[in-house]
Amino acid sequence: MLRVMLAAHSRLCIPPETWFLTPLVKRFALDRPLTADQVEEAVAIITGHDRWQDLKLDAQEYRREVSRLSQPWLRDVVDVVYRWHQRAEGKARWGEKTPQYLEIVPQLLRMYPNARFVHIVRDGRDVAKSIQAREWTGSRWLHDNTRWWTETLGWHWRWARSAVRDRILLVHYEDLVLETEATLRKICRFIGEDFEPRMLSWQKVVDRQVSAREHMQHTKLKQRIGAEGIARWKREMSAREVFIGEAFMGSNLRRLGYELRYPSRLWRPVFAATRLGCRTILPVYEFAARVRRGLRYRLGLT
Repeated sequence: MLRVMLAAHSRLCIPPETWFLTPLVKRFALDRPLTADQVEEAVAIITGHDRWQDLKLDAQEYRREVSRLSQPWLRDVVDVVYRWHQRAEGKARWGEKTPQYLEIVPQLLRMYPNARFVHIVRDGRDVAKSIQAREWTGSRWLHDNTRWWTETLGWHWRWARSAVRDRILLVHYEDLVLETEATLRKICRFIGEDFEPRMLSWQKVVDRQVSAREHMQHTKLKQRIGAEGIARWKREMSAREVFIGEAFMGSNLRRLGYELRYPSRLWRPVFAATRLGCRTILPVYEFAARVRRGLRYRLGLT
């Protein structure tokens, strides 16, 4: 939603998620030009990624543009993708929205020294429940679905203690939903742009900005989300699920200012025991259940 809101700005172009920057910055040097073989390898990584089709850029055309570069650095090879979208939309600046790139903030700052990063975070209990509902990614065990949120916050706190902390703006999803204009104005100030009212009508650009792949994942993007989209865990999670969620995410939830159902320090020993049980006993139970199902199938009992 935030990506589409920003892309509705007259000066900002934000293509679909790319995902190829992580392997690129791990594979190639950022402080010197690439060799001809390295350029070819980088192009192969970019055009061979399964997200390439979302970018709607012809691979041969991309290769031709890269071939015109003289002694390109990795940034130059990558920029061809983003500047193609920038020209196509007639925008002055481009941005990127790939969640995994939170892990490579220092490398991105070496490539783009003037970059700014907006990290949007949502109540982890809502996130875990949402992931659990996805057939292709979710686990039936709630604690498994807390892992991505917790690991992501780990990267955020790491950068918040580093020299790059002033380059990152933390935004709460709940603020974006309930105080949309004020939050967008705050983001615009951070990235050095004027707020535009058209950003509040982001639904008009959803079809143009969201790829077919993302349409399947974000079916509610055209709907204006209200208070009903906030703190869904209170309505959708059982007391047991809330307890497990806070056992795994409570410290981060507290640090982010979210309300806890089990805030007392007296719960901490029980939380520790819960985490231990979920990580050790449940995998054994799951394995035994799979074995039982397999035996029943072989014996013709199912």
